[in-house]
Amino acid sequence: MPPDTSQFELWSHFQGQRLEVFEASRNRLEYLVRLAGKVSQGRTLLNIGCGSGHLEQYAKTKNWQVLSVDPDAQSVDRLKRAGIDARCGMIESLPVAADSVNVVVSTEVFEHLMPDTMDAGLREIQRVLAPGGALIGTVPYRERMADNEAYCPHCKVAFHRWGHHQSFDESRMRTALDKYFAVRKVGPVFFAPWNVLDWKGKLSVSARLVFSWFGIHGSTSNLLFIAVKK
Repeated sequence: MPPDTSQFELWSHFQGQRLEVFEASRNRLEYLVRLAGKVSQGRTLLNIGCGSGHLEQYAKTKNWQVLSVDPDAQSVDRLKRAGIDARCGMIESLPVAADSVNVVVSTEVFEHLMPDTMDAGLREIQRVLAPGGALIGTVPYRERMADNEAYCPHCKVAFHRWGHHQSFDESRMRTALDKYFAVRKVGPVFFAPWNVLDWKGKLSVSARLVFSWFGIHGSTSNLLFIAVKK
């Protein structure tokens, strides 16, 4: 069976033509870079899936040696022009040397993968991490997949509008990580996208943020994970 290229085409479109869709992720991306500094003694960081490239640029300002891997050649070239060590590749076959990075960031990636591809990707992440290195990242929290279903009247196919294949809760993510890593944390967190909100949006998000402080999370929360190479 030929490989499914729909994911590549979808995200090549957004990363090439619609970079504004990534603006709401800035708070999450910057949080993960700060978290990387807390879980690692080394300063080499690999980001899987570059999006707009904001995580890489922000990490560089924080004195990380940054490496980015993405399947989209145009996105990789854009990062290279910005001075980032970017490489074209897939999560299940990372073009990165073994035991060479201190932190791997995988944020909003695993939900796009089928379970067998995710398992292969986790095995590759374990391979490239240095001893004691950490994997950190996020996925959508308890996503109801049908809420984002779309239908193409031309090709007669129903699909997830963002190309998601899996939904995760704490148990499912912990089980997936446990095979290759010592899991340090798996839990929901809400990242408020302040930079893209007007005053009405900020009022609404403020209420959601307060609820999250009391452990009440909705469909806009993320599942944060921290795991260390065994």
